[in-house]
Amino acid sequence: MFKHIEEAVAWIEHQVKFKPKTDLDRMRAAALALGNPQDAYKIIHVGGTNGKGSVVSYISTILNKHMKVGTYTSPYILKFNERIKVNLEMIPDDVLLNYINQMVSFNESFRSTYGETLSFFELVTLIALVYFRDQKVDIVVLEVGLGGLLDATNIVTPIASVITNIGFDHMQQLGNTLESIAYNKLGIVKPGIPLFTSVDNELMPQFETACLEKDSRLYHIHDGLIQIESSEPLQFSYEYHHYETGLQGLYQAKNAALSIAVVNYLFPKIPIRSIKDGIHETVWPGRFEVLSRNPMVILDGAHNRHGIKALINSVQTMYPNRVIHSLFCAMADKETSLMLEMISSISSSVTVTHFEYKRVAELSVLLEQTPHPHKRAIEDPVVAVDTLIKDAKPDDILVITGSLYFVSFIRPYLLNRFNLA
Repeated sequence: MFKHIEEAVAWIEHQVKFKPKTDLDRMRAAALALGNPQDAYKIIHVGGTNGKGSVVSYISTILNKHMKVGTYTSPYILKFNERIKVNLEMIPDDVLLNYINQMVSFNESFRSTYGETLSFFELVTLIALVYFRDQKVDIVVLEVGLGGLLDATNIVTPIASVITNIGFDHMQQLGNTLESIAYNKLGIVKPGIPLFTSVDNELMPQFETACLEKDSRLYHIHDGLIQIESSEPLQFSYEYHHYETGLQGLYQAKNAALSIAVVNYLFPKIPIRSIKDGIHETVWPGRFEVLSRNPMVILDGAHNRHGIKALINSVQTMYPNRVIHSLFCAMADKETSLMLEMISSISSSVTVTHFEYKRVAELSVLLEQTPHPHKRAIEDPVVAVDTLIKDAKPDDILVITGSLYFVSFIRPYLLNRFNLA
């Protein structure tokens, strides 16, 4: 058994990340052996390509004002414990240590019975589901890990399913077309359970067909229902009410509206004041997070073409005619060439960097893929950040993007540098 949380987290993070599977039998067997903890509370199941974490955070913050809420998200930005929260508070180190130790024993007994161990995400998901049961939460807002159809979280029967949007990401697992990706993500739709989405209009026929087959009501929150009134702070109107969110980036208006629609449908007695306060109080670091104004430093974990497009739209709309310098780092399995092409289109310079992580793209590859005439590679990310800030003029903008893992790595340094820690 582990005595220190660092050892325990290291153990679970070194478990196999992906196991081949054609069904959820293994995960269902594991949950059954643990007493099916997912049946002890209501669940809102949230999937999609981008915006899942923001929507989970909005819904959790609103509901927390009226009930005991469990929240499950991934990946984390500052600390592993962020994945599992009750009433917006991370699972404590000593409690997490205890659950991981239990899971070590359970994993071995599972191997003895079923001939195989569980994957990293299966283990973390089981810990969360059991913890929420033990904490006697009223409701859990559960984020899908990858895809939907065969995701470990998809053993649950929720009171509502949510799909934020569909974009190109994880194509190795989900397919190379928006339709195939949508098919996978629509796997979280359950018979008779409503689906809420803010997916683009061109995919609505596929969503309508899927919901018709499952006899599930479909609610579409599209741009026409949302009126953005101010970009900084972000203020918008939806369903005849005015909202302001502490999260920045124009795309957050749609994420917030989607969250409001879910809450209004499931809990119509929750007062509008609680919803407005929850939207305003929601915190979700690393998503269009402005850490400095002179020069402006924006930290955004966009890691696919859909996310980069949303980032670019927000920067260009909110800060027109400003000089932009970009710092980029990404995982090797992402569309790095395309993302670099997109970010180069709005930048006066592009710097690529690197950090110690097993999936990170090679520095030389990123530099070669960058089409910008003013490009460079700085291997040490701290040196890269310091250099860009030192060289920037007061009115310049530094955009740091490409990966949530990179954002997680560099954010603590930036907080200390700007005395925000």
